[in-house]
Amino acid sequence: MTFLTNPRGLTAAEFTAYIQGLKWDKGWRPKFCTIHNTAEPTLKQWAQLGGLQRVRNLNHYYHGLSWHSGPHLFIAPDLIWLACDLEHDGVHASCFNKTSIGVEMVGDYAVEAFDSGDGAKVRDNAVAAVAALCRALHVSPVTLKFHRECLRDHHACPGKNVDKSDFVVRVKAALA
Repeated sequence: MTFLTNPRGLTAAEFTAYIQGLKWDKGWRPKFCTIHNTAEPTLKQWAQLGGLQRVRNLNHYYHGLSWHSGPHLFIAPDLIWLACDLEHDGVHASCFNKTSIGVEMVGDYAVEAFDSGDGAKVRDNAVAAVAALCRALHVSPVTLKFHRECLRDHHACPGKNVDKSDFVVRVKAALA
């Protein structure tokens, strides 16, 4: 099991420092990040319960599905939440589980704004997290995938309000 018993919420700077110590030498090395949105909880629902309890609930839910893991990260407006061990594969997109880090952005970006308010805060934290991961893994941001690119999962994730080319440009800028 790679679910973290005690999920951790980190600022972008703390997350960057944390992953610098990871080795990915336990038989799994991710090749890219897969970007998702939670849909549920929405941004409003997330705020009502708070990050730590929400991540614990999500891990409990995935564990109840008999998954060995879940998405690695949950990106909130204020923090980047470590939900599962980054040095082991996760479960988040059937096409990419064995090859990528699952990055769940809190919110329903089929209807919620991704360019203003808390959606923009999630976007900025997600960009920072993905940039840090690209740097640590020595991979280009152009390798990242959106969950909707896994055609067998039939998801529109991370939502129509998230533009991949804009996201990649932002990650590139964060790396510069």
